[in-house]
Order: sequence, then structure tokens, then C-alpha cells
Amino acid sequence: MGFYVALLFLTRIPLPQIMLDDRKIASSIPFFPLAGAVIGGILSFTFLLGEKVLPLQVLPVIITTAWGSITGGMHIDGFADTMDGIFCGGGREKKLSVMKDSRIGAYGAMGVVLLLLFKISLTGSLSRQYLIQALILAPVLSRWVMTYAIILFPYARESGLGRAFSLYKNPWYFITSSVIAIGIAILVAKAMGFIIALIVIVAGFVLIKYIIGQLGGLTGDTYGAINELCEIVVLLIFVILSNKG
Repeated sequence: MGFYVALLFLTRIPLPQIMLDDRKIASSIPFFPLAGAVIGGILSFTFLLGEKVLPLQVLPVIITTAWGSITGGMHIDGFADTMDGIFCGGGREKKLSVMKDSRIGAYGAMGVVLLLLFKISLTGSLSRQYLIQALILAPVLSRWVMTYAIILFPYARESGLGRAFSLYKNPWYFITSSVIAIGIAILVAKAMGFIIALIVIVAGFVLIKYIIGQLGGLTGDTYGAINELCEIVVLLIFVILSNKG
């Protein structure tokens, strides 16, 4: 059930809908990395199919488009709101208020443009050897860091979609997600996968502490921002490995 709810919550895969309450939503937390593996599998299939019929120069755009479409842009939206809030120049309450505004501001717009350019550029810079590994591990490890953020750090609001996670979070959820994420990382990239997982969780910790310093806690929007930025970290690591190889 938890894995199914994770797919319903984190993707726009057309699955039969079920009634979701806060407890069911929270039960999906351990399976975030597994849902990420499904996303990575779809992205890998998109690449394998696309390389047969499309010029290689077009594929990074196709992959990035598919990446956003699978999640309905949910995490990108959270990233935009986080950028608007954190850089608005006010105190904690103003930042949180700005993040609740559904309209995108200058910082959010610039952030999204740069985010998509980074994804297109980084995926286009990867050798075929590393691209499949990166497409699988980026959504897996980024969603693992989301579970880390949800379970181990405070929630900033009294309400909101992310509140369901905060109400029913359990330390075992993070342990389970860690076993899944690290297991997939080792399966996909062997020992290097484990090292990449460690780098990503450290990068996630630094990012989380920065956001908490700005907002006093985390929100649903910041979970999305953490996911997007950790995906970039994974892609960047693979680009570095690709260039060294």
C-alpha cells in the first residue's frame, strides 16, 4: 500500500485513485526512493527509445520534458516557490507568506529556467555509459534525501500538504528508505553508487540546514526544492565521472 501511495503522490502515472488520508500519505515515505526508481526507469526507457529515432542533440530536452511530466512539475513548482520565498529579502514570516502565493516571482522564474538548463546541459554532457545510471539514481537518491528531510527535521507550518508527513513520521521510515536507496545505488553503480549516495546525503544536509536557517523549518515546497537540487547534484557527479573516464 505504501509504495502504491508513493506512486500516486509523487508521480502522475495514470493509476486507479484511492482515498488518501494523512496516515496513508505518511505511509508512503519509506518508498519514496522506490518511486524514484520507477521514474528513473521511465526516463531510461525514454532515452533508449529516443536514441533510435531522434538526433542525440534533442534527447536531453526530451528527457528533461519527460522528467517534469512524470511528476506533473510538482517538485519544480515547490522549487520555484522556495526560491521566491528565500530570496524575497524579508524575515521568516514574510518568506513563508511569499511561498504560499501561487504566483511565480522573478526569483522563482529565474530559478526554474536555470534548473531546466542545468538538467538539459548535464544530461547532454553524459556519456552513454553513465547516462542510464544517472537517470536511475538521480530520482532515487533525491527522494531518499526528501525522506531524510521529512523524518529528521522540523516542519515550519501549522498546516499544509507536508504536515501529513510531520504528523505520522517514524524514524524507521528513514531506515527503510535508506536500505532501499543504498541498495539500488549499489545495484546500479556498485561501490561508486554507495559513494555517490554519501555525497548526496551530505549535500542534502547542507541544503536543509541553509533552508532551516532561512525559514525556521521545512515545508512541502522546500521538500520539492531539496528533491530538484539533489537531482542536479547526482547529475553533476556523473558528469565529473564521465569526464574523468
